[in-house]
Amino acid sequence: MQKPWHSNRSAEEPPVLTTATKKLEPLLVDETTGLPQSPKDTRNYVYLMFMVFGFGALLPWNMFINISHDYYTNFKLQYNGTKTWESDNFQFLMPIASQLPNLIFSIANIFLAVKGDLTRRMRHCLAVVQIMILITIICIYVDTESWTTLFFTMTILSIILLNAANGLYQNSLFGLASSFPFKYTNAIIIGQNFCGIIVALIATSTKAIADEVQLRAFLYFGIAAVIVLICLILLNIIKKFTFFKVYDVTEANAYDDDDDIKKEITTWEDVRIAFGGSTPQFVNIFLLFFVTLSLFPNIVMYVKDNAPGKPHNFIVSEYYFMDIGIFLNFNTFAFLGSLLANYVRKPSPNKIWIAVVARFWFLFYFPNANYYPEFARGYAPIFTSTWIFMINLAIMAFTSGYFSSLIMMYAPRYHEEPRIQRMAGMIAAFFLIAGVFTGLCFSGIIKFFILNI
Repeated sequence: MQKPWHSNRSAEEPPVLTTATKKLEPLLVDETTGLPQSPKDTRNYVYLMFMVFGFGALLPWNMFINISHDYYTNFKLQYNGTKTWESDNFQFLMPIASQLPNLIFSIANIFLAVKGDLTRRMRHCLAVVQIMILITIICIYVDTESWTTLFFTMTILSIILLNAANGLYQNSLFGLASSFPFKYTNAIIIGQNFCGIIVALIATSTKAIADEVQLRAFLYFGIAAVIVLICLILLNIIKKFTFFKVYDVTEANAYDDDDDIKKEITTWEDVRIAFGGSTPQFVNIFLLFFVTLSLFPNIVMYVKDNAPGKPHNFIVSEYYFMDIGIFLNFNTFAFLGSLLANYVRKPSPNKIWIAVVARFWFLFYFPNANYYPEFARGYAPIFTSTWIFMINLAIMAFTSGYFSSLIMMYAPRYHEEPRIQRMAGMIAAFFLIAGVFTGLCFSGIIKFFILNI
C-alpha cells in the first residue's frame, strides 16, 4: 500500500489524502467534478494563529530582559540603595540561566517520542511559562530587601524553568508548522520579529509615562501574562479548523506497508534522514543567528553617537537613543525582512549560504564603530558615523529576518515524509537556539578583545 506522503506535490499544494493518513474530518467534495476540494484557510485564521504563537514564544522573555537592568540590577537586588553581589552579577548570570536550559531542552524535545498531539506539549510548556510570570508579578510589590539572596536564587530558578519550557514550546512550534505550506513556518518568524517591535514601543512609552520601576515591571509582565493566556486559548481553538487537521501530521507518523503499524515519530533513524537532506540549512540557520546574536543586543546597545564626554548630536535624543535608534530600528527591519519572505524567495536553497557568509562583515564593523562597553576601549573606533551605524544595523536586521525565514522554510522541504519534515523543522529550531546561545557567549569575547587590545 502506498504511504500517504508519497506524492510529487509542491510545498504549496495540499497533501494527498488517503485512508492511510489519519482520521480527518469528512472531505469536502466538489459537486461538479466529484473530486476532493483543496483545504482552505478561511480568512487566514490558522496563519494568524501561527503568527500569535510566534509572538507568544518570545514576548515573556523579551519583557524580562528589557526591564531586567532597571528592575533587578538597580532596584530589586540592591540593599538600602547600594549594590550587592547579586545585583553586580545578575546581568552576567541571567543569559546563562536562560539560554543554556533553552538549548538543552530544545534538543531533548527532538528525542522525546510523541504519540498524538504536539499542541498538548505546547500547552504544558505555556502553563509553566505562565506560572513563572505570575510568580514574578506577585514578587513585584513584595519587600525582598531582607532576603535578597533568596530572592536572587528564586529569580534565577524561575528564569531556568521559564526558558526550558520556552525552548520546548518553540521547538515544538516549528515542528508543528513544518508540514504546512511555506508561509506558515514564516508566520512564526514574523510573529517573533513583530514581538520585538511591540516590546520596543512598550519600553519607549512606559519610559515616557511611568518613572516608577515597579509600575513598569507590572505592565511588562502583566502584558506577557495576557499574551500567554491568549496563546493557550488559541491552541485549543486551532484544532477545530479542518485546514489545520488536514495539514497537521502529528498522528501521521509512519506506516508499515502491510498492517499500518505506527512507528515512533522520534527515532535516531529519523534524525539521520533529516540530517542527510537538510544539513546545509542547519548550518545556515546556526551561522545566521550566531552573527546576529554576537552583536545584538550586547554589542550594538553600547554604540554611542559620540565618544564619552562629547556632546550627543544625533536626531534621536540620547535619552531615547537606545530604545528608538537601536531596538526599534532593529526589530522593525527584522520584521520587514521576514514579511518580504512571504513574497520573494531568493536566493535558492543551494545559494543562500553565500548571503549568510557575507553577513560576517558585521562582526568586523560593529565592534569598530563607536562601541564603548565601559566608557573605554583599547583603540579608537574606525567607523564613527552614526548614520552609517544606523544603516548597517538596519541591513543586519533586515537580512536576519529575511534569511532566517527562508532557511526555516527551506529546511523541511528536502523531504517528502511528513514525520521527517517535522523532524527537520525541530532540528532547525534547535540550531537556531544554538546559534543564539553561541552568539551571546561570543559577544563576551568581542567585548574582552575591544577592551584589551
